[in-house]
Amino acid sequence: MCSGFIHISATALALILDIQRRRLRLIRALERQFWEIVLCDAVGPLVAPAVRCPRQPVAVKKRIAIAIYKLAACAEYRVVAETFGVSKTTVHRCVYGVCEAICHKLMKKFITLPKEEEAQQIAQRNYESHGLPQIYGAIDGSHIPIRAPRDGYRDYVNRKGWASIVLQAVVDDRLMIRDISVGSPGSAHDAAVLATSSLFRGLAHMDIEGVQVPLLLAGDPAYPLLPWIMKGYAGPNLTEPQEMFNEHLSAIRVKVEHTFGHLKTRWRVLAKTSDIHHDFMPKIVATCYILHNMSNYFDLIHYFLIKNADVITEFFF
Repeated sequence: MCSGFIHISATALALILDIQRRRLRLIRALERQFWEIVLCDAVGPLVAPAVRCPRQPVAVKKRIAIAIYKLAACAEYRVVAETFGVSKTTVHRCVYGVCEAICHKLMKKFITLPKEEEAQQIAQRNYESHGLPQIYGAIDGSHIPIRAPRDGYRDYVNRKGWASIVLQAVVDDRLMIRDISVGSPGSAHDAAVLATSSLFRGLAHMDIEGVQVPLLLAGDPAYPLLPWIMKGYAGPNLTEPQEMFNEHLSAIRVKVEHTFGHLKTRWRVLAKTSDIHHDFMPKIVATCYILHNMSNYFDLIHYFLIKNADVITEFFF
Protein backbone atom coordinates (compact mmCIF):
# COMPACT_ATOMS: atom_id res chain seq x y z
CA MET A 1 0.00 0.00 0.00
CA CYS A 2 2.84 2.34 0.78
CA SER A 3 4.46 1.81 -2.63
CA GLY A 4 1.10 2.41 -4.33
CA PHE A 5 0.69 5.69 -2.44
CA ILE A 6 4.16 6.79 -3.47
CA HIS A 7 3.39 5.88 -7.11
CA ILE A 8 0.18 7.91 -7.09
CA SER A 9 1.87 10.90 -5.44
CA ALA A 10 4.73 10.83 -7.94
CA THR A 11 2.26 10.68 -10.84
CA ALA A 12 0.26 13.60 -9.45
CA LEU A 13 3.43 15.61 -8.88
CA ALA A 14 4.62 14.94 -12.43
CA LEU A 15 1.24 16.07 -13.77
CA ILE A 16 1.36 19.28 -11.71
CA LEU A 17 4.91 20.05 -12.85
CA ASP A 18 3.94 19.44 -16.47
CA ILE A 19 1.01 21.88 -16.17
CA GLN A 20 3.27 24.47 -14.54
CA ARG A 21 5.84 24.11 -17.35
CA ARG A 22 3.12 24.60 -19.93
CA ARG A 23 1.90 27.73 -18.15
CA LEU A 24 5.40 29.18 -18.03
CA ARG A 25 5.99 28.40 -21.71
CA LEU A 26 2.73 30.10 -22.61
CA ILE A 27 3.46 33.16 -20.48
CA ARG A 28 6.99 33.50 -21.89
CA ALA A 29 5.69 33.15 -25.43
CA LEU A 30 3.15 35.91 -24.78
CA GLU A 31 5.90 38.07 -23.26
CA ARG A 32 8.07 37.68 -26.37
CA GLN A 33 5.11 38.43 -28.62
CA PHE A 34 4.30 41.56 -26.59
CA TRP A 35 7.78 43.02 -26.99
CA GLU A 36 8.14 41.96 -30.63
CA ILE A 37 4.76 43.42 -31.57
CA VAL A 38 5.26 46.69 -29.72
CA LEU A 39 8.93 47.32 -30.45
CA CYS A 40 9.95 45.36 -33.56
CA ASP A 41 6.73 45.72 -35.53
CA ALA A 42 6.00 49.30 -34.49
CA VAL A 43 9.51 50.69 -34.44
CA GLY A 44 11.23 48.45 -36.98
CA PRO A 45 9.78 50.01 -40.18
CA LEU A 46 10.89 53.46 -39.00
CA VAL A 47 14.48 52.51 -38.23
CA ALA A 48 16.68 53.39 -41.20
CA PRO A 49 17.31 50.16 -43.18
CA ALA A 50 20.61 51.54 -44.47
CA VAL A 51 22.36 50.92 -41.12
CA ARG A 52 25.08 48.38 -41.89
CA CYS A 53 28.06 46.80 -40.23
CA PRO A 54 31.12 46.10 -42.40
CA ARG A 55 29.88 42.70 -43.64
CA GLN A 56 26.09 42.48 -43.56
CA PRO A 57 22.97 44.54 -42.75
CA VAL A 58 22.13 44.94 -39.08
CA ALA A 59 18.86 43.22 -38.20
CA VAL A 60 16.07 45.26 -36.62
CA LYS A 61 16.20 43.28 -33.36
CA LYS A 62 19.94 43.88 -33.11
CA ARG A 63 19.52 47.62 -33.70
CA ILE A 64 16.94 47.76 -30.91
CA ALA A 65 19.23 45.70 -28.65
CA ILE A 66 22.15 48.07 -29.32
CA ALA A 67 20.03 51.11 -28.48
CA ILE A 68 18.58 49.61 -25.29
CA TYR A 69 22.02 48.47 -24.16
CA LYS A 70 23.35 51.98 -24.65
CA LEU A 71 20.48 53.47 -22.63
CA ALA A 72 20.71 50.90 -19.84
CA ALA A 73 24.50 50.74 -19.44
CA CYS A 74 25.48 54.29 -20.46
CA ALA A 75 28.63 52.79 -21.96
CA GLU A 76 30.67 54.75 -24.48
CA TYR A 77 29.98 54.28 -28.16
CA ARG A 78 33.31 52.46 -28.44
CA VAL A 79 32.40 49.95 -25.71
CA VAL A 80 28.97 49.24 -27.20
CA ALA A 81 30.52 48.80 -30.63
CA GLU A 82 33.01 46.24 -29.31
CA THR A 83 30.26 44.42 -27.41
CA PHE A 84 28.05 43.97 -30.47
CA GLY A 85 30.80 43.64 -33.07
CA VAL A 86 29.87 46.73 -35.08
CA SER A 87 31.40 50.15 -35.69
CA LYS A 88 30.92 53.24 -33.55
CA THR A 89 29.09 54.90 -36.41
CA THR A 90 26.63 52.00 -36.54
CA VAL A 91 25.99 52.31 -32.79
CA HIS A 92 25.40 56.04 -33.17
CA ARG A 93 22.93 55.48 -36.01
CA CYS A 94 21.13 52.69 -34.14
CA VAL A 95 20.70 54.76 -30.98
CA TYR A 96 19.45 57.81 -32.84
CA GLY A 97 17.25 55.84 -35.25
CA VAL A 98 15.60 53.65 -32.61
CA CYS A 99 15.00 56.52 -30.18
CA GLU A 100 13.54 58.71 -32.93
CA ALA A 101 11.25 55.86 -33.98
CA ILE A 102 10.09 55.10 -30.43
CA CYS A 103 9.29 58.75 -29.73
CA HIS A 104 7.52 59.18 -33.06
CA LYS A 105 5.50 55.96 -32.92
CA LEU A 106 4.86 55.25 -29.24
CA MET A 107 4.87 58.59 -27.37
CA LYS A 108 1.14 59.25 -27.72
CA LYS A 109 0.28 55.65 -26.86
CA PHE A 110 2.25 55.34 -23.64
CA ILE A 111 2.58 58.88 -22.22
CA THR A 112 -0.77 60.63 -22.02
CA LEU A 113 -2.58 62.64 -19.39
CA PRO A 114 -5.55 60.72 -18.01
CA LYS A 115 -8.96 61.66 -19.29
CA GLU A 116 -11.50 62.95 -16.80
CA GLU A 117 -12.99 59.56 -15.92
CA GLU A 118 -9.60 57.93 -15.40
CA ALA A 119 -8.34 60.93 -13.41
CA GLN A 120 -11.33 60.58 -11.10
CA GLN A 121 -10.53 56.90 -10.59
CA ILE A 122 -6.92 57.73 -9.71
CA ALA A 123 -8.11 60.45 -7.31
CA GLN A 124 -10.45 57.94 -5.67
CA ARG A 125 -7.61 55.46 -5.16
CA ASN A 126 -5.45 58.20 -3.61
CA TYR A 127 -8.35 59.17 -1.35
CA GLU A 128 -8.78 55.58 -0.18
CA SER A 129 -5.04 55.19 0.45
CA HIS A 130 -4.10 58.60 1.88
CA GLY A 131 -7.35 60.35 2.83
CA LEU A 132 -6.93 63.32 0.47
CA PRO A 133 -9.55 63.83 -2.25
CA GLN A 134 -9.10 65.34 -5.74
CA ILE A 135 -5.39 64.46 -6.17
CA TYR A 136 -4.75 62.39 -9.29
CA GLY A 137 -0.98 62.72 -9.61
CA ALA A 138 2.28 64.19 -8.41
CA ILE A 139 4.57 66.64 -10.21
CA ASP A 140 8.28 67.19 -9.68
CA GLY A 141 11.50 67.98 -11.50
CA SER A 142 14.78 66.14 -11.88
CA HIS A 143 18.17 67.01 -13.37
CA ILE A 144 19.59 64.92 -16.23
CA PRO A 145 23.39 65.27 -16.62
CA ILE A 146 24.67 66.31 -20.07
CA ARG A 147 27.79 67.50 -21.81
CA ALA A 148 26.84 71.14 -22.12
CA PRO A 149 27.89 73.23 -25.12
CA ARG A 150 30.63 75.82 -24.75
CA ASP A 151 28.28 78.60 -25.78
CA GLY A 152 25.94 79.24 -22.87
CA TYR A 153 27.59 76.64 -20.64
CA ARG A 154 26.76 78.58 -17.48
CA ASP A 155 23.04 78.40 -18.27
CA TYR A 156 23.20 74.63 -17.99
CA VAL A 157 24.98 74.56 -14.62
CA ASN A 158 22.42 73.75 -11.90
CA ARG A 159 22.47 74.68 -8.24
CA LYS A 160 24.54 71.58 -7.48
CA GLY A 161 27.36 72.80 -9.71
CA TRP A 162 27.16 70.42 -12.71
CA ALA A 163 25.65 70.74 -16.20
CA SER A 164 22.17 69.33 -16.76
CA ILE A 165 18.79 69.75 -18.37
CA VAL A 166 15.61 69.85 -16.30
CA LEU A 167 13.00 67.14 -16.56
CA GLN A 168 9.45 67.80 -15.34
CA ALA A 169 7.17 64.78 -14.93
CA VAL A 170 3.66 63.97 -13.73
CA VAL A 171 3.27 60.51 -12.16
CA ASP A 172 0.12 58.71 -11.02
CA ASP A 173 -0.39 56.38 -8.07
CA ARG A 174 0.90 53.35 -10.01
CA LEU A 175 4.18 55.04 -10.98
CA MET A 176 3.00 55.54 -14.55
CA ILE A 177 4.36 58.69 -16.19
CA ARG A 178 1.48 60.76 -17.55
CA ASP A 179 3.25 63.87 -18.83
CA ILE A 180 6.83 65.02 -19.37
CA SER A 181 8.56 68.25 -20.30
CA VAL A 182 12.32 68.09 -20.82
CA GLY A 183 14.97 70.33 -22.30
CA SER A 184 15.16 73.44 -20.13
CA PRO A 185 18.73 74.32 -19.02
CA GLY A 186 19.74 73.20 -15.55
CA SER A 187 19.73 76.71 -14.09
CA ALA A 188 15.98 77.07 -14.72
CA HIS A 189 13.72 77.01 -11.66
CA ASP A 190 10.99 74.36 -11.43
CA ALA A 191 8.31 77.05 -11.47
CA ALA A 192 9.76 78.52 -14.66
CA VAL A 193 9.82 75.10 -16.32
CA LEU A 194 6.17 74.61 -15.34
CA ALA A 195 5.18 78.00 -16.78
CA THR A 196 6.69 77.15 -20.16
CA SER A 197 5.34 73.59 -20.36
CA SER A 198 2.15 72.43 -22.08
CA LEU A 199 0.83 71.35 -18.67
CA PHE A 200 0.22 74.97 -17.65
CA ARG A 201 -3.51 74.99 -18.24
CA GLY A 202 -6.74 73.96 -16.55
CA LEU A 203 -7.27 70.25 -16.01
CA ALA A 204 -10.18 67.93 -15.29
CA HIS A 205 -12.87 68.29 -12.62
CA MET A 206 -14.79 65.90 -10.44
CA ASP A 207 -18.09 66.00 -8.56
CA ILE A 208 -18.06 66.00 -4.74
CA GLU A 209 -21.52 66.14 -3.17
CA GLY A 210 -22.94 67.94 -6.18
CA VAL A 211 -20.13 70.50 -6.45
CA GLN A 212 -17.67 70.56 -9.37
CA VAL A 213 -14.13 70.87 -7.99
CA PRO A 214 -10.83 70.78 -9.92
CA LEU A 215 -8.59 67.75 -9.81
CA LEU A 216 -5.17 68.49 -8.32
CA LEU A 217 -1.51 67.64 -8.69
CA ALA A 218 0.64 67.30 -5.58
CA GLY A 219 3.79 69.43 -5.80
CA ASP A 220 6.73 70.33 -3.59
CA PRO A 221 7.40 73.85 -2.20
CA ALA A 222 9.20 74.89 -5.40
CA TYR A 223 5.90 75.06 -7.27
CA PRO A 224 3.35 77.87 -6.96
CA LEU A 225 0.04 77.26 -5.24
CA LEU A 226 -2.48 77.11 -8.09
CA PRO A 227 -6.13 76.02 -8.40
CA TRP A 228 -4.82 72.72 -9.81
CA ILE A 229 -1.55 72.33 -7.83
CA MET A 230 -1.59 71.55 -4.12
CA LYS A 231 1.46 71.84 -1.89
CA GLY A 232 2.01 71.49 1.82
CA TYR A 233 2.01 74.08 4.57
CA ALA A 234 5.31 75.91 5.11
CA GLY A 235 6.78 77.35 8.27
CA PRO A 236 8.28 76.14 11.55
CA ASN A 237 5.22 76.45 13.80
CA LEU A 238 2.64 74.19 12.18
CA THR A 239 -0.40 72.88 13.98
CA GLU A 240 -1.00 69.15 14.34
CA PRO A 241 -3.67 69.07 11.56
CA GLN A 242 -1.31 70.95 9.24
CA GLU A 243 1.53 68.52 9.93
CA MET A 244 -0.82 65.60 9.34
CA PHE A 245 -1.93 67.12 6.03
CA ASN A 246 1.70 67.53 4.97
CA GLU A 247 2.42 63.89 5.80
CA HIS A 248 -0.49 62.60 3.71
CA LEU A 249 0.40 64.92 0.83
CA SER A 250 4.04 63.84 0.96
CA ALA A 251 2.97 60.18 0.79
CA ILE A 252 1.37 60.95 -2.58
CA ARG A 253 4.10 63.27 -3.83
CA VAL A 254 6.95 60.89 -2.98
CA LYS A 255 5.80 58.53 -5.74
CA VAL A 256 7.22 60.80 -8.40
CA GLU A 257 10.59 60.70 -6.61
CA HIS A 258 10.37 56.90 -6.45
CA THR A 259 9.74 56.90 -10.19
CA PHE A 260 12.83 59.04 -10.83
CA GLY A 261 14.84 56.60 -8.72
CA HIS A 262 13.56 53.57 -10.65
CA LEU A 263 14.28 55.23 -13.97
CA LYS A 264 17.84 56.30 -13.13
CA THR A 265 18.59 52.85 -11.75
CA ARG A 266 17.26 51.02 -14.80
CA TRP A 267 18.40 53.52 -17.45
CA ARG A 268 21.87 54.67 -16.41
CA VAL A 269 22.05 57.16 -19.26
CA LEU A 270 19.76 59.34 -17.12
CA ALA A 271 22.09 59.23 -14.13
CA LYS A 272 25.55 59.62 -15.69
CA THR A 273 27.07 62.05 -18.14
CA SER A 274 27.15 60.26 -21.49
CA ASP A 275 28.77 60.97 -24.86
CA ILE A 276 25.36 61.63 -26.46
CA HIS A 277 24.98 65.13 -27.91
CA HIS A 278 23.08 67.49 -25.62
CA ASP A 279 20.60 68.42 -28.37
CA PHE A 280 19.45 64.79 -28.60
CA MET A 281 19.21 64.16 -24.85
CA PRO A 282 15.50 65.16 -24.63
CA LYS A 283 14.72 62.33 -27.11
CA ILE A 284 16.82 59.96 -25.02
CA VAL A 285 14.92 60.92 -21.86
CA ALA A 286 11.55 60.54 -23.59
CA THR A 287 12.56 57.11 -24.91
CA CYS A 288 13.49 55.91 -21.42
CA TYR A 289 10.16 57.13 -20.06
CA ILE A 290 8.21 55.39 -22.83
CA LEU A 291 10.07 52.15 -22.12
CA HIS A 292 9.37 52.60 -18.41
CA ASN A 293 5.64 52.84 -19.05
CA MET A 294 5.80 49.88 -21.42
CA SER A 295 7.46 47.84 -18.67
CA ASN A 296 4.72 48.85 -16.24
CA TYR A 297 2.05 47.82 -18.73
CA PHE A 298 3.88 44.54 -19.19
CA ASP A 299 3.96 43.99 -15.40
CA LEU A 300 0.18 44.44 -15.32
CA ILE A 301 -0.21 41.97 -18.18
CA HIS A 302 2.13 39.52 -16.45
CA TYR A 303 0.13 39.83 -13.22
CA PHE A 304 -3.10 39.16 -15.14
CA LEU A 305 -1.59 36.08 -16.79
CA ILE A 306 -0.37 34.67 -13.49
CA LYS A 307 -3.68 35.39 -11.77
CA ASN A 308 -5.66 33.72 -14.57
CA ALA A 309 -3.21 30.91 -15.32
CA ASP A 310 -5.85 28.22 -14.70
CA VAL A 311 -8.28 29.70 -17.21
CA ILE A 312 -5.54 30.24 -19.81
CA THR A 313 -4.21 26.70 -19.36
CA GLU A 314 -7.68 25.18 -19.77
CA PHE A 315 -8.27 27.26 -22.91
CA PHE A 316 -5.04 26.29 -24.65
CA PHE A 317 -4.47 22.81 -23.31
